[in-house]
Amino acid sequence: MPRDVLDKKTITISEAMRILQERSEESELSYWQRVAFEHAMQNARIEPEESLEILQKLKKKFDLTELSAFTIANVLPPSPEELKDLLQKEPKMLTESDVTQIYEIIKPYIEKYKKEKK
Repeated sequence: MPRDVLDKKTITISEAMRILQERSEESELSYWQRVAFEHAMQNARIEPEESLEILQKLKKKFDLTELSAFTIANVLPPSPEELKDLLQKEPKMLTESDVTQIYEIIKPYIEKYKKEKK
């Protein structure tokens, strides 16, 4: 049954997973919600609060586009080189120093994820 869209907001994979988890506890998920929930469970790397921390830090310090900030928070690129690849479409030119600083912001989250994965 189609539903009306009440609000549209970009969220991280971690946030989507939490929302769908809460919704699944209230009632049965639709087919597409289950597909999205399974995808989120497989791909969420950090807690929703941590992804929000990353977003706030990146937007505040580097004035990144929303798309770039969300992509970094979702992907958590494991190296500065991969981070550079994600930032290719950023309209603002970022220096090597900027990329290094961004990587230093996300590095603790990457290390935590690696520890938890083992």
